[in-house]
Amino acid sequence: MRALLDYSDAELLGLAQTIYDVPSLAAWRAAELKALRRCAFASPVLEIGCGSGRFTSLLLSRVDWGVDLNPREIKLCAGRNGLYGRLSCMDARRLKFANGVFATVFANCVVEHIPDLARVLGECRRVLRPGGVLIATVPLIEMNRHLLLRGAWYARLRAQQLQHRHLLAEDAWVAALCKAGFTTVQTTPYLSAQMCELWDRVDGPLCMGAGPLTLGRAYRFGLRLLPIRWRCKLNRQWQDYFISALRNDPPATPCAILIQARAGD
Repeated sequence: MRALLDYSDAELLGLAQTIYDVPSLAAWRAAELKALRRCAFASPVLEIGCGSGRFTSLLLSRVDWGVDLNPREIKLCAGRNGLYGRLSCMDARRLKFANGVFATVFANCVVEHIPDLARVLGECRRVLRPGGVLIATVPLIEMNRHLLLRGAWYARLRAQQLQHRHLLAEDAWVAALCKAGFTTVQTTPYLSAQMCELWDRVDGPLCMGAGPLTLGRAYRFGLRLLPIRWRCKLNRQWQDYFISALRNDPPATPCAILIQARAGD
C-alpha cells in the first residue's frame, strides 16, 4: 500500500471521496489527511470519538484502543478488519484508564463538540505517559468570517447544525491546552479561508431541512442511484471545484489547525 505522503492533493481528495458521499465533507477530510499524514502516532494509540472508524482507516493501520459515546458507532468500528485492537463505549470526559497509559491520544474534529472542554483536555493529558502527544484537529472561530452568508445569525445556525460547542481562536486553544497541563503545544494551519468558503457554499445548503429530510441525505440517495461511471464523473467535477483550495498550503488565513500537544516528563 502506498504511503499517504506519496499521494497528490487530487489523490487525497479522491481517497476521501471513496468513503464520503457528501462532497463538502470529503474536501474537509482531505485537508485533514493532508495535515495529519506527517504526524508520528507512537504506540499505544488511544482514539477518542472514533466514530465509525472510516476516516482513521484512511490514515492509520492500527489503533490500540478506540472509544466513542455512541454504541452504534462502536459496532461499526468493530467491523474494520482489525484496525482497532480494543473498543469501548466511553465518555471522553471520564476515561476509564489509569494514568500514563498511552503514547498518543488522537482526536480528529472531536473535542470542539464535547461539553466541558477543560475536563476533556485534562483527561487526555492524564492518560498520556510522560512525553506522550495529543494529536487533534479543530476548527477555529475564524471560519465564521468565511461562511456562505455573513451575519451572526448564520454563524449560530451553522454552529448548531455542526454541533460546534467550542469555536476558539488559535491562541485560546493553546491557552486551554497549557492550562490542562501540556508543556509544549505546536499548531499547524491546514484549512484555508478559500476552502472554508467553498466548503460552506456546498455544505450549508446540503444541511437544509430537518432530521432525515435534509438535502444532504437526498443527495446521497440520488448519488447511489447513478451508474458508477456517472458517479465517478461527478466526483471528478467536485475534485476540480475544491482542488485549488486544497493546494493552498500553508493557508494565510487558517480556519482550522492541527494540534500536537506534548505531555511533560
